[in-house]
Order: sequence, then structure tokens, then C-alpha cells
Amino acid sequence: MAAGASGPTMTFGRKKKTRSIWDDPDATEVIDIPLEQLHPNPFNPRLVFRDEDIDDLTESIKAEGGVLQDLSVAEVEPFLEYWRARLAETQPESLDELEEKLGSLPAGDYVILIGHNRKLALERAGADSAPCKVTNSKIPRARLLGLPENMRRIPLNPIEEALGFQGALNDGMRQAEVAAQTGCKQPHISRRIKLLKLPAEVQKAVMDGLAVSEAEILLDRLPTPELQLQAWLVMKEEGLKAAFAAARVVSPPAPATPTAKPTTQSKPAPPLPHQQKRSTPAADADPEETEHVNEGEASDQPAEQTSPGTQPSPNEEAAQLRAQACRTVLELGVPSNPRETLRLLAPALLAASNKNARETAHEWLRSAANPIGPDAARPERYFAEVSASGDAKLTAHVALAVALATAEQRAADDSRPWDAQDRDYLAHLKSAVNYQPTDWELNRLGGK
Repeated sequence: MAAGASGPTMTFGRKKKTRSIWDDPDATEVIDIPLEQLHPNPFNPRLVFRDEDIDDLTESIKAEGGVLQDLSVAEVEPFLEYWRARLAETQPESLDELEEKLGSLPAGDYVILIGHNRKLALERAGADSAPCKVTNSKIPRARLLGLPENMRRIPLNPIEEALGFQGALNDGMRQAEVAAQTGCKQPHISRRIKLLKLPAEVQKAVMDGLAVSEAEILLDRLPTPELQLQAWLVMKEEGLKAAFAAARVVSPPAPATPTAKPTTQSKPAPPLPHQQKRSTPAADADPEETEHVNEGEASDQPAEQTSPGTQPSPNEEAAQLRAQACRTVLELGVPSNPRETLRLLAPALLAASNKNARETAHEWLRSAANPIGPDAARPERYFAEVSASGDAKLTAHVALAVALATAEQRAADDSRPWDAQDRDYLAHLKSAVNYQPTDWELNRLGGK
């Protein structure tokens, strides 16, 4: 505290000489500038100044007897001169906002380049001025200067980071340059910028604390802002995770109990490929296709097709509901959690998925609204083309389909009691798409 200060107004000097990574070698002179002459950088990425953060900094300033680092500022007149010309070239739509924020300020005032939090804390501490370095040479970097400073001290929220990165790109910088100047890796920058595609209400939720991983699930699984907003409203109203809400938007939740009897006019759901009866191939059939169809014709589980007008058994109806849930899981894509994916794939790998399971997986993948993988009608050719593609994402997607089909084949087998693998299978369907087991399934699980 300066000697002789009295009353509620105080002057705080520098506690000690420090050096910022942004200091110019020749920017050594420090002057005290009245706080009322210091104005926010219009390109400052921070949108939210939390009271508790400013209060903590205020207490630190009081305890230390001053700020530990000077503010970096630029004169208003050269700042406006540079950015009027730059924005006219790159973002003419932003000129009005620049004029609104700085155009009416006295030429002798200053724009804060680094130190917005410190200025607010000094005001709360009762100071009337701040120690500053006038660094007009940093004016061209006004968009980017606040990013590393803010990220180091009181972290920006993800949307503020995204806006800062996008502003630098709008100004003509490349991602590699932004990465070099901020110390952030390019994938981090890309992921943050992608958040700006979210609807405004979801962006606000991210600023208020919604996990970035949850927001990214909405972006990855739902193609339009309208669907993303719809899923967010489901998340907020029902307390669901993003994956569940996305599944709810894509496909309504399965009923908890069997529905009413179908009428004679209703069309029964098609049986799974491994449940279908096979007919004798026609004389003019493709020999390769004939061989494929006849393979495995003898099945341990002969199909029981439900004729029109006949109510499916509880087992058949539950199998149809689970199959629909599996289709929805595959439409949403591979889970973002590698551990969860491995947990699902491991049983199928150990079971070495038989031919029927592969046929089921092939049917699910090819009959999707947007078919997944190569356009191959025969399962064996389809899987061969997937293996030869070298596409890791596609291979994982197809492997997930086989894992689900293997789990479904086990669950559909009435001759065996359900075990921990079946419990895990239904738990995954519930986790991924909010599948609700039927009463019959709950009884088979032992009421769990």
C-alpha cells in the first residue's frame, strides 16, 4: 500500500518485479494509470467473471500489498486505428461492435490487453489506480493475448476458449499458429471450436458446468442443432446422461411391459436372421449363395415364426424389443468410452461369434436407415471387405454389432438360464438407449 493512503481509497503498487511470457524486451517502464481510464479489450475471450474468483484475487492483493504483475495496456487511439482497418478487411460485420465499445472513449484512455481480473480485484480492494505497461506493439495480438493468460490464472470455460480460438482463426491465423502461441494442442483447439456448433442454450449449459464430454456426445450422435436442443431438454428435465437422451430423441423408449395384442391386420416384426427358417434354394440360384444358405442349416434353435393374428410369446416379444434396441445402439455408433466397448466385445471374442450371430449383425448393419459398411449382400463377403478396408472406426462398429448379436443369440436361447453376461447385455442396452426390460425379462434376471 502506498504511504499516506487513507480512507476507503487505496493505491497499490507492484509487490515485486515479474516478467510475463508476453513482455516485450523493451517494455520496461511501469506507470500508474487511474482505473477509470482502463477499459476492457473488446476481444477478451472471458465472458463470465465469477465473484468468488475476483474475491480471492482481491484478498491476495490486500495480503501482498499490491499486484504481483503489472497490467499490459494499449492506447485507445492506435488500438482503434489498427482494428478498424483490420476488421474492415476480415470481419466488417464486427465494426459496429468495436465502435460501440471503444469509439466514444477519450484518446488518452487505455485498452486492457492482459489484466482484466486484476483491474476488477483492485477496484474491490479500494485502489484508485493500477501499475501498467503501455505496450502498443501488442495491439495486433489483442485477440489472442488473453487466452494463455486466462487459461493460466482463472481458467476460461470451454465456450470462452472456443470463442477465443475462433476469433483468432477469423482474424486469419491458422490452427497451428494458434496452438504455438497458446501452448494448446491442435486437437484441443478443434474440439473446443466444434462446441460453437451447439445451439445457444446448450452452449450456455456448457458455460454453466455441463461436461464437455456430454456436449460432445450430442454433437457426435445427433446431426442437427434441433435434435441436439431436444436431447438437452430431455437431459435437463429427466436427469439423463447425453447418450440416453440422444437415444431417446433418435428412437422412443421401449415399453416396459408387452403391448396390446396385435390385430389380424398388424404386421409382425420380422424374425432375426438366426431365427429364420430356410427354404430349399431355387434351381437358378447363385451356387455361392446356395452354399452360403445351406451352411449351418441345422440349428440348435429352430425358428418359431409367429403367424399373423397370433400373439408373440413373452420370449419372442422381448427378443424383438431387444433387437430394436440393438439397432438403435448401432445407429448411434461405437461408445466413446473404450473400456465400455472392450467390455462388450470381450464376450463375443471369447465365444468366437458363430455364423448365425454374424448373419444377424450383417442384417442389422445393412438394414439401417443409413446402411453401415460395404454394399455386400452376403455376410461373408461383407465381413471380408470390412477386414480389408483398414478403417478402424468401421471395424470397431462392425465388431460391436457382432458382439451385440452374440449376446442377443445367447439371451434368446430358452434352454439356458440367464447369467452375468446376459445381465451385462441388458444393462448396456439400458445404459446406451434407455432400454426398459419387460416383466418377463426381469423375472428371468431374478427380479434384478
